[in-house]
Amino acid sequence: MIPDAAWIVVPEKLPSEIEPWVLQAAEFGKLGDRETRAFVWAMYLLSRLSGQAVVTAIMGVLSGIPGSPEPEIADVTAGFIPFVSAPATGTRSLRAARMDFGGPVAVVDDVSYTFGVLVGLTPPKGAEEIAEGENTTPSQVVSIEEFPIVVEYRRISYSAPPNPVGATAACYVKAQVNKRYYGPRWSDGVVIARHSLSSLGFATGVQVPMTGGQSFPVVDIDGSTTIDAAILDCGSVPSSASSLVLAPAFGPGTNVDVRTAGRQFSAQVLRVNDHPNYFGNLVAHRVFLDKVGASGNSGSLVKTSQGDAVGVYMGSTPGAPPEGIVQSLRQVVKYFEVDLFD
Repeated sequence: MIPDAAWIVVPEKLPSEIEPWVLQAAEFGKLGDRETRAFVWAMYLLSRLSGQAVVTAIMGVLSGIPGSPEPEIADVTAGFIPFVSAPATGTRSLRAARMDFGGPVAVVDDVSYTFGVLVGLTPPKGAEEIAEGENTTPSQVVSIEEFPIVVEYRRISYSAPPNPVGATAACYVKAQVNKRYYGPRWSDGVVIARHSLSSLGFATGVQVPMTGGQSFPVVDIDGSTTIDAAILDCGSVPSSASSLVLAPAFGPGTNVDVRTAGRQFSAQVLRVNDHPNYFGNLVAHRVFLDKVGASGNSGSLVKTSQGDAVGVYMGSTPGAPPEGIVQSLRQVVKYFEVDLFD
């Protein structure tokens, strides 16, 4: 849980410029007062984030790494950024080093919290020595007003075994009436995490073994690696399945439940990028949680405490502290043109 003392990093007053949809979404999502403040500020920071600011922040990080290759952005989210204070040895994690910007920081026990934008970079191939958050102090500190833009390398510990039999299906889906097909036509399916197909291949037609003994073919999948979801043709959605509603809004501080195959665990949202207009595969819509799952949890359905759909659990980041990472189902629904059932 995000400690009550950490909420001091979220301004009491709302930004002067707020797009109408933001407050409407917060109202429809029945967010509490402080969750609404965090949601509004997160959406505000994402709207104010310029390409130049991101480039400056990234270049400040890479300036301390000789021969740095062209960076690839894995994700961009806004909200709470927890970090562990620097140890006495003098070595500092990249996330902790970025906190010298002078903005508000709340310290709770051994964990510090700030509020801002976090940019995850995919480590270049052959750079196994670059661990999550381990680099020299950047030469520049970039911020949006008093909020920091933090850059770190993103390594994900996927919570799935090599064989998808051990993964988890999030929910059922039905193809929308006017769906555009770029592969085989299908009508009813199940959603799984795309990365759980790593041992089988990322292509339509791949047969995926299921726990019941049968196999389902892949019929829809993101051609790039951005959207961590794939759809398997299940034949037909059971008549007992009911429509699953997308959460109107979820932001920093929102309580969620992760329904795994063996158990359910609860968490709170730390950061989010749930863009209201663009759902293509150039930008990953991600949600970061303050709790992590276990092996085999990839593909688990993430819902709000009201039962609305949030996303597909992917895995965890090995930072300090570790964070759960989720693929937004809103992007899945829009990109694959499907309706959700559970």
